[in-house]
Amino acid sequence: MHLRLRHCLLLLIGLPAFAQTPRTDLHFTSSKQQKITVYKGTIFVNGNRAYQLASDAIVYTSRRNRLVEDNGNVFLFLEVTKTPNKNRLYVFGINNSKADSLMDAISSDVKDMDHDGFLEFGGSDITATYPSNDSMYYIPAKYYEIKRGLITFDAAYTEKMDKKVNGTYISEPLDKSGNCCKVIPKPKSHY
Repeated sequence: MHLRLRHCLLLLIGLPAFAQTPRTDLHFTSSKQQKITVYKGTIFVNGNRAYQLASDAIVYTSRRNRLVEDNGNVFLFLEVTKTPNKNRLYVFGINNSKADSLMDAISSDVKDMDHDGFLEFGGSDITATYPSNDSMYYIPAKYYEIKRGLITFDAAYTEKMDKKVNGTYISEPLDKSGNCCKVIPKPKSHY
C-alpha cells in the first residue's frame, strides 16, 4: 500500500517536468546564409538584436511564419494574435544584420492566389453587424503582392475579392465620419 502511495506521489511531483512548454522561438536561414532567430518577441539576425516587438504576441506554431526571398530581397513573415479581430501578418525586410518593419496585413497564406505567377497575401477583417437585415457594412479587403523584390498593394486582386465578398467595390470605404465602413445593400447569396 505504501509503495503505491509513494509511486503516486512521485508521479505527481514529476508531472510538471513532462508538460510541454509553449514554443517561444523560430529559426530560419536565408539563401544568403543569414541566420534569423525570433525569440520571445525579439528578432535576431546573424546573432545581432535587430528588432524588438512591442509585445510578444507571435503565434510561434503558425505555419504562416516563414521567409520569402524574391529578387535578392529577404522578407520575414510572422503571424501575430490580434484579438478580437483576425490575426495579422507582420512583415520585415531582412538586410545584412537588420530587420526593418515593412507592414502588417490580415493573416493569410503567402501564395499565388490569383495565379499570375507572383505571391500574394492579405484579406479582410469582419466589421460589426449592421442592424438591418437587408444591409451590411462594407467589408474592405487589402491584398499585397511580392513582385521584383518589392511588396506592393495588389489593386486588381483586392477589387476582385471585394466584389466577391461585398457584391461591389468601393475605393473609399470609410463613412463621412472617417469610420469603417459605408453601408451597402446585402449582396444576394450565390448558394
